[in-house]
Amino acid sequence: MVVPFLVHQVLDYLAGLYLLQAGSKTSGRAATVCYIAGAIVLLAATLSGRPLGSGPISRPLHRVVDILLVLGLVATPFVFGLTDQTTTTVRLEGLAVALGALVWFTKYARPAPRNYRETGRAIKQHAPRVAGQMIGRRMAGKRRPPDAS
Repeated sequence: MVVPFLVHQVLDYLAGLYLLQAGSKTSGRAATVCYIAGAIVLLAATLSGRPLGSGPISRPLHRVVDILLVLGLVATPFVFGLTDQTTTTVRLEGLAVALGALVWFTKYARPAPRNYRETGRAIKQHAPRVAGQMIGRRMAGKRRPPDAS
């Protein structure tokens, strides 16, 4: 199974929004950590390239940023002392596992560029024949059967 980059970007945005929502459900240091992690994930998604990003991060660099985000999410509960808050720890670790799987299955390759000149030539070569076939099929229903006399 390969995840297209467009779907990956949508899931990145949803992960960032999930972290912001998780921050609103907790309080204290855990809320601050979730808000900052959500903002970082949203920033990384926004700064990535097309189709849903508008920044200078290329797809290979986006993969590196994703790996760093996953590692950061794994370490966050331990670095900030949130291991006593089970819900927050499970949310952060679960999201790290989900994003890790997303990174593993995403196709980061750039799409092949389209050759519009070749497309134009193909249309010029085949369009008259296709148009003739379409007209012939349309006219075939209106023909009268031959007279029996």
